Amino acid sequence: MDGVLPRTPTGRPRVAAVGAILVLCLLAAPLMSLFPVAVWDLTSTLTTGGAGSESLLVAPVAVGGILLMLLLSGYWLRSAGVTRPASCASLVVGVSMATPVVMGFLAPAFTPLPGGLVANIAAVSALLSTAALGVCVLSNRPEGRRQAGVLPGVAVAVAALLVLPLASEHMRGRFTEQRSLAQINGFEYTIAVLDSPRWVPVRVHEVHDGLRMTYVRDGGAEGAPNAGGPGGTDAGEEPEPDGGEGAAAVHVLSWTRERAAEGISDDCGFPGVECSQEEGLLAVYRSPDGREGSGPSEVRARLDDGTVASVHPAGSLPPDQLFTAARFLRAEHPGERDALVDAVLRR
Repeated sequence: MDGVLPRTPTGRPRVAAVGAILVLCLLAAPLMSLFPVAVWDLTSTLTTGGAGSESLLVAPVAVGGILLMLLLSGYWLRSAGVTRPASCASLVVGVSMATPVVMGFLAPAFTPLPGGLVANIAAVSALLSTAALGVCVLSNRPEGRRQAGVLPGVAVAVAALLVLPLASEHMRGRFTEQRSLAQINGFEYTIAVLDSPRWVPVRVHEVHDGLRMTYVRDGGAEGAPNAGGPGGTDAGEEPEPDGGEGAAAVHVLSWTRERAAEGISDDCGFPGVECSQEEGLLAVYRSPDGREGSGPSEVRARLDDGTVASVHPAGSLPPDQLFTAARFLRAEHPGERDALVDAVLRR
């Protein structure tokens, strides 16, 4: 079996063949990788628009497009003197078709370059195609010995495509870490902390009227008091609510100064909204039946520094647990934001 590149009498590969391979990998492969993206967008548009039967016509167009790319790529390599034009063209076209599928469905977070997912698909296709054919060229053995052909390139391409989902998860974790750090440290107002060892922060989101941190009940947490921090409490142990579940969750909303200036009873006079003071907390009921209907939609508390925070149920949560969680709200301690970030990232 011959190698991928022909050789001159001096034993060096021909420059024309090397140049043709580079053009195919660096220029043609990124363009070919956009073909599956266009086919998918067209199919989605037809299906969404109710033209389900017409979307079936996209299949022969896709097959014909792939065959055309194979023929043109093989002709290009053959005219440059590449020894195995059909195999090399199949490898490049296969990588260009597989990369958008893997990145679009299994590795959507793998975007190391700016410009969005489509731009990264084109860049990764060029990189993988170059690496795969580059391995094929470098694995050529001296004349007279059996050649591996494009098999080394196929192995490299398959291995790289299998690694992409793992790299995507790693990048997703890094993105979450950076976003949490930016949102917590960038919040200009006091952050309310649910200071109980039984509640653990897991997510943070910046919303239009404040910073929302999501806490879940940690069924394995010990109830011993702590010296403060996001997992500790200065107020003592929180009693175990009846029927408590480890999956229970609440949103703690730290109000901005602008919303807090409207007062803790903001929107209590709206139709269908009823507010009541209960044990130093303001319970807000949003139901046509008021307090006679479902439990409170949120419980508000004024913190020691005068700021306002509210606790909202995430899913089904007994009202007594919502009140219990609100009693453990406090203002953040100086320098505590790093501990909040660490607590979120540990989850």
